[in-house]
Amino acid sequence: MAKALDMDLEERVNLFRCAMGFQGISDCELEKIAPKASVGSFEPGEAVFFEEDPCEAFCVVAEGLVRVSIGSSSGNRMTYLLAGRGEPLNLVGPFTGLPRLLFAEAVSEAKVVFVKRDAFLSFAFRNPQVMINVISILGKAVDSANGRVLDMWEKPVEERLLKVLYTLYRKFGVTLFFTSRELAELAGTTPESVLRAIGRLRGLGIISTARGKLVIRRSNLLAESCENTLWI
Repeated sequence: MAKALDMDLEERVNLFRCAMGFQGISDCELEKIAPKASVGSFEPGEAVFFEEDPCEAFCVVAEGLVRVSIGSSSGNRMTYLLAGRGEPLNLVGPFTGLPRLLFAEAVSEAKVVFVKRDAFLSFAFRNPQVMINVISILGKAVDSANGRVLDMWEKPVEERLLKVLYTLYRKFGVTLFFTSRELAELAGTTPESVLRAIGRLRGLGIISTARGKLVIRRSNLLAESCENTLWI
């Protein structure tokens, strides 16, 4: 269970100032919503919310990394989002209040800020720019999701892994701390297939690996092989 934390008003305003979806919102408005936010602390592997939970709050990461994924009845999972500071975990739910098929868990020690749904909706309706921002973000996310589906139909595992690695490199830098299972959940394949592809990429000198760590050695080759990044 999440441990409740305190965060002073200035810290909350600073978080919302950089939060995706809040671009163009005045500090005056951010200062109105910030006191209504609560903060929870999560250990690695701890759930922030579960599939089919009713959406009772808008959630945004304040510290650490949180994985949002979707699972099948057979136990397979696909990672939908890797959210760091300022990235929301649920853009649709606060508007509908309906349960969704998403599961969120802390990858590292994480702090997540929650704004109750009623307070968030009042804020959003008072500031229509929030809804414009959300629609823009969702458009990019949907395009990326559709692209991932097409990639799984048409592209071999190695090409899909290259796009995943390029995306992670652009987001986190040259040193990546992801397991083969985590990479598989991003690429839509199996850990065994990822390990084989990693071996080939290592042989080409594009990456090097150690226990729990992968280093991008030739980012130029990643860039040349990928037209774009994923939205994760």
